Amino acid sequence: MVNFPALNKSDGLKALDEHLLTRSYITGYQASRDDLSVWSAIDKAPSSSEFPHVTRWYNHIEALLKKDFPGKAEGVSIAGSSAPLTGGTDASASKSAAPSAPKAAAPVVAAAPTSAAVQEAATKASPPAEDDDDDDDEDVDLFGEMTEEEKKAKEEKDAVIAAAKKRGAEKAKLTKSLIIMDVKPWDDTTDMSALEAEVRGVNKDGLLWGASKLVPVGFGIKKLQITCVIEDAKVESMDAVIEDDLVRDGESEYIQSVDIQAFNKL
Repeated sequence: MVNFPALNKSDGLKALDEHLLTRSYITGYQASRDDLSVWSAIDKAPSSSEFPHVTRWYNHIEALLKKDFPGKAEGVSIAGSSAPLTGGTDASASKSAAPSAPKAAAPVVAAAPTSAAVQEAATKASPPAEDDDDDDDEDVDLFGEMTEEEKKAKEEKDAVIAAAKKRGAEKAKLTKSLIIMDVKPWDDTTDMSALEAEVRGVNKDGLLWGASKLVPVGFGIKKLQITCVIEDAKVESMDAVIEDDLVRDGESEYIQSVDIQAFNKL
């Protein structure tokens, strides 16, 4: 909930001006009853030099009201109201016609307007001189639909997000990793040529075997150090390849274990 000081004083208008510095409406991204409530609480059009942001917002809401209340006001008297609501073509003149009543110092809380506030809003709106058949002048729903500008901005934002997601997905498809593995035999009698042939015999889409060499471990035992490049989008887990296709729960005749020594993105 947004709170403002009394809007018939400069302090209140200053607070409202600061609030509207980065906003088009009191709350949300389109005109609502909050805008109508605050607009109704302002006695007259604010000074554009003193409160430029309030003036911009005030004129915009007034323009929307003119479209939502096109009929000419003839004046309505409501029991309990301080003065009859009179018709007129100038919003500020309509406000000055009624006797000014002292306003409480408590903050004005943006809330749903009363029926009296809606009636006063009707007297503010100046009726158009003649019906305008211009197709570009579409009706504006003050309390629901987005304006054409807002729809266009949303469409542009959605397009940017969709393009970013598409670029991210395409980039993920091209991401590759370089892996260096140590493949250890069962003992010094293991045929290392057959061991390497078994490793290179694992064929998967997105897996490419590279250079290899034998590295002494000790006691006459050597291990096979081999590199491979994988496409990350196609080979989701190299650990699964090692367990399912190389070690196979100890069932391999040549391979005892496999350790990943390095894993780097390309």
